[in-house]
Amino acid sequence: MVVKNNGKRFVFILLVVTLIALMMGNVCAEDVNGTNVDTLTPTKSINVDVNYEYENDNNNVIPDFYIYSGEDKIEYNKELVSSNRFVLTFKDNSSNGYNITALTAGYISQSQIISDSITFNLKASDAYKLGRDVTADADKLLDFKTADDILVVTTAGVTKLNGKSTEDALEAILNYGTKIKYSNVLMLRDTAVNPIDFAFIVKKGNELKAVIYENGSRSYSYLGTISENMTREQWNNYIRSIHGQNAWSFASLANGWVAGVSREVLQEAAFHGHICEGTLGGYSIVKALIKYYPPVQETLTGGGSPADVTSYKVLGVPGGSDDDAVLFFLDATIGKTSYVGIDTTATGATENMLGFIRWDAKSLSGDLIIMSFDSKKIKADFKAETGINADAGSLEELKYCTWWINKINKNPEELATFLYEFTNLTEEQYYYLMGTANSVVHGNVSIAPVESHGLDLKYILSLNLPKATRTVPSGESGSLSDEEMKNIGFEAYNKASAIFKDELNINLGKDNVDLGIFTSAGYVYLNGKETVAVRDGLYEIAGATLYSKNLLQYHQALWKPLWFTFILRNPNSDVLYSVYLRYNPDGTWFVGELNGSNVVDIGIETLNSSAKVKAIQKTFMPDKNWNNIQSIANAWKSNPNFDQIMAFLYHNHVCPGVQPGFFITDYIQQNHPLGENESYNYIASSTYCKDDSLTYLLGVSPGMGTYFVQKLPNSDVTSTYVDGATDEGALVIWDNNLNIGRVVIVSFKWPTIDTSMYATSEAKRAAQIQAFIDLYKGINNPNVLENFVVKTSEEKWITAEQFNLLKSGSGELNTMAYIKSLDGSVTKEDLLKQLEKNNNSNTNANTNTNTNSNSNSNVNENSHSSASSAGVSNNRNMPQSSNSNVGDSNNALDSSSADLGSDDGKSYEVSKKSPAKSINPDYMPYVVIVILIVGILVGVGYMKHRK
Repeated sequence: MVVKNNGKRFVFILLVVTLIALMMGNVCAEDVNGTNVDTLTPTKSINVDVNYEYENDNNNVIPDFYIYSGEDKIEYNKELVSSNRFVLTFKDNSSNGYNITALTAGYISQSQIISDSITFNLKASDAYKLGRDVTADADKLLDFKTADDILVVTTAGVTKLNGKSTEDALEAILNYGTKIKYSNVLMLRDTAVNPIDFAFIVKKGNELKAVIYENGSRSYSYLGTISENMTREQWNNYIRSIHGQNAWSFASLANGWVAGVSREVLQEAAFHGHICEGTLGGYSIVKALIKYYPPVQETLTGGGSPADVTSYKVLGVPGGSDDDAVLFFLDATIGKTSYVGIDTTATGATENMLGFIRWDAKSLSGDLIIMSFDSKKIKADFKAETGINADAGSLEELKYCTWWINKINKNPEELATFLYEFTNLTEEQYYYLMGTANSVVHGNVSIAPVESHGLDLKYILSLNLPKATRTVPSGESGSLSDEEMKNIGFEAYNKASAIFKDELNINLGKDNVDLGIFTSAGYVYLNGKETVAVRDGLYEIAGATLYSKNLLQYHQALWKPLWFTFILRNPNSDVLYSVYLRYNPDGTWFVGELNGSNVVDIGIETLNSSAKVKAIQKTFMPDKNWNNIQSIANAWKSNPNFDQIMAFLYHNHVCPGVQPGFFITDYIQQNHPLGENESYNYIASSTYCKDDSLTYLLGVSPGMGTYFVQKLPNSDVTSTYVDGATDEGALVIWDNNLNIGRVVIVSFKWPTIDTSMYATSEAKRAAQIQAFIDLYKGINNPNVLENFVVKTSEEKWITAEQFNLLKSGSGELNTMAYIKSLDGSVTKEDLLKQLEKNNNSNTNANTNTNTNSNSNSNVNENSHSSASSAGVSNNRNMPQSSNSNVGDSNNALDSSSADLGSDDGKSYEVSKKSPAKSINPDYMPYVVIVILIVGILVGVGYMKHRK
């Protein structure tokens, strides 16, 4: 009887322990269905203390754990019993012992052999320490707790510290435990070779104050006002204090933020580098375009969102910031072959002019809309309303940008101008403008490969196309508040959490390293309202961030649906459990479903089944975004580098085509490093997905005037330097002071990757992507049969006039053929001697000429030739000579009145003049010397700044 009663007690105790284990805390993401519980296997409980190097992280951060027995990953339950103590419970059915690893974003993981009680003392990464230390120092100086709001702008992320990317610095800022909102941390797009800068800005009433740290230093460069209402003396002090190139970036973003600019505009401005009239003008143009020429969409059927029938193609003139804005907001990037941009000013186009082709691939016809913003008229209106001359200097331009923001917040399209509105663009005309690398044959229409001609206004006007008809805009329903947007994030997480619990008996938990939240929030609009605040909700409830690589925000066009995919990965399995949700404009939710289940594996085994992939796209992910989501999800599973993830997200999917950009960027930075006053410029001749990763990582773009696109036929880009390679484009390393540069042709040969073990194109593509990720991380992948090759060749020294020709593709100029035709025997010394000779000649000529120059004239007026390019420039630590515009002051050396940061608002990006309209190259050295002298006397700091 006693034995029997003891047996009952034993079974009862096991049942109680099992129930307690199921109810304890959060189940890790790697846990599986809890219904198959073996109640006879003994359980093991261990106490785990996790101490962080920064003590108050114990209250803000929840660590995750991996438990292994040999090669087997063990499921466990986690219970938080105090700020830094956890009880982990799991089935004790191994005789091999157990190993446990503690993981937290920003900290170096640690592993131990399991005992009854374990203590981890986690050390922060170098980048995390830097981010945490400058945040704490900024708090002491600015007193965050008394601020109305806080903004952080930093180049941390893609930049590197001790050879590693620095996203941990941003994680540290958020973990500090202040009032800093997730959406108020802006990551300036930068490059791996540039230093790390931080700007902390607080708003207190009408006061805007900043502390700025440069070059990875924990000591600040500047502390003081950053408001547009500062005095000239205060502005000049600010400019003198900032040694790098981000003075205008910080000031323009801070004042745009406090003026209430759309946070999506703020996000684009951080990608571009700053706020300026071009950034705001581009936004205005896009809003007007999609209001009157919206995407034509399919009739909605079934449960999915309607697909676009039309697509937007952009014809630009690189050098105007508006180019970057329209590419960003329309998701019409170079890598999607949606943009062509060369200097077509000789045809009548202007820098602020943009052409949009709304192309219907079914009817093979399109509308061609040419738009702009009238800078002169808008500045005149600003002066009439405020009495301020926007061209007087950078301080005035801050006020001008605020005026723009107030205008576009009320009526975004008000400041956009429709210049031409055409329809019935034919296929032949379309390919003449956009170019085609291969022959195109549709029925009786046959189009030979042709290079792109871009915004060739003379050709366009010669077509005599009929006028297009605008769409009558429909009224937008009421928009949601930020708090309501945050609640959408909460609700999405709670719905996904309930589904995982119901179907797999998994609790998602907070700060879960194996939970990925993928979303279009922050790019798309909902009932006319930006959705950035949705990310704040996801961050608050899940602890997920972009910087921990767990909250991945997909680059999408403004009109796309607001969707979420919650994905759980297991490091030892190819399974990717996913839940798909869409928030509808009417407030209802769509929940993806397949064969009665709301949780679907989208890993590589699923990709290898054509039938399952087809079914998923019909009922589980019906919003035409399957490839976008699954491709990045399968790449994310392998924990790629942060810079790769950022490029994947900008491109909005992963494919083999995006990969060469990583290797080309690395090759350029290692083999063609920048010297003082040098900058990168790129002219693409073979365009495909890799141009997006190249744009993002090399720090060049059309809006900065440093990325040009002249698509050439395949026959013109077959490499003669590497067998089987393609001439991808031309890299120009330009010396902004000497006004000369060198050009090289960049060639890439694809690796050979074995994908024969898979049956479908989706699975084969995933295997290729995995091989590329391994190659980039330096991991041996057995499927790589032959490695890739990157090579540069035909290095030639060029003049400004030759550079202008390359950028314009003047006439039928072929960039590759032109570079090859240049004299390779010309040296740098030859060009410098020629420039000196020309300069002496010009000086003698000017000595004998009465110029009657006006001492108050603006040296910089409209003088942006290609000589003053400014892509990724190695001039972060030196005051740079720039053209000083002193407004109405007669004394350029009077620091109380001269605007040290001003150069007509154009010192960062670069206007592009056609050869016919540019300054005579013979006179450029003289102009450069004058600029240098004025800049040195005034002591102007180089800024990321443009009109």
